[in-house]
Amino acid sequence: MELQSYLKSNKAVSDYATLAFGAGNNGKDFQKQWLEKLDNAGVITQDVNEADLVPLKIISAIETAVEEDVVFSQFKPVFNIEAGSIVIEPKNTVGALGHKRLADKTIQQTQFKIRNLVPMAIYKLQRLDHMTFLKGGALVDWLMRELPAYVIERLGQAILRGGVVNEDGTPFTAVYPILADELTLAGTKLPKSYSGDELRQAIIADFAKVKGSQKVIFISNTANAKLASGDGAVSAAILLGQTTFGAKALVPTDLLDADGAKVEIPYIIVDINSYLIGFQGSGVETLGSFVIQQNAQNVESSAYVAGSLLAANRALSDSVTA
Repeated sequence: MELQSYLKSNKAVSDYATLAFGAGNNGKDFQKQWLEKLDNAGVITQDVNEADLVPLKIISAIETAVEEDVVFSQFKPVFNIEAGSIVIEPKNTVGALGHKRLADKTIQQTQFKIRNLVPMAIYKLQRLDHMTFLKGGALVDWLMRELPAYVIERLGQAILRGGVVNEDGTPFTAVYPILADELTLAGTKLPKSYSGDELRQAIIADFAKVKGSQKVIFISNTANAKLASGDGAVSAAILLGQTTFGAKALVPTDLLDADGAKVEIPYIIVDINSYLIGFQGSGVETLGSFVIQQNAQNVESSAYVAGSLLAANRALSDSVTA
């Protein structure tokens, strides 16, 4: 069978998952067995990159999970990044100076901010007790669809407002959230009780404050509902995406709702070109890491990621007391 035809088939997904479950806690053994299976079946005729041999339906399921996520799909991830430092663009109030012949040039000192970005794991480890509730193709389909979605949703949360924690309860710090970042501007302060029209005016005013060419407005579902209650054609146009100020339409998300906290975040405006979200490797992976323990399958979907704003004045958040 030709390689691409096999990798597109349901059988490839089934074979891949069966080997993964059967290889115990040794991922290297699984990779070896998978390559041997392809070789014995006459699928591989020359040395190829192992990353190119994942069944395409597994890759497609992960891509679909990314595309369907209302938050993460707006960003532009970078792949194969390594730990390192980035220089944050400072706010330069003087800019370049003109030069008058024979006059002494003025030295301008710029204070750069440096951030260390170290990709760290964000994952969903799912225990399946001896396949008691899903079996065969249904199990594989569930794993491919659900596990990446959990990881991607948490990435969206980490980018917008943070709050993702590690196993021991400590903060997940590899991704700098926009909400609490010192580089993020404060928005127009809305009154404790605001109307849809007041929200519309605040969005228009705040949008102009944010620099960048690809600005996106993430708005809480509660604030979006209040915007819908505002009178006037402009409010309707904003909701329908017809008035976007050069940006994409509004992106309503429950990640910005109050959720029992003291503060509700009506919206975040960010230039997506000014936020770096990077993967160590090829992105979210499922069935790449797994262990078999106590007569149960534990399957993992994970990614090593790091993220940060790259410059000041490229994001803004507005909050009101809930």
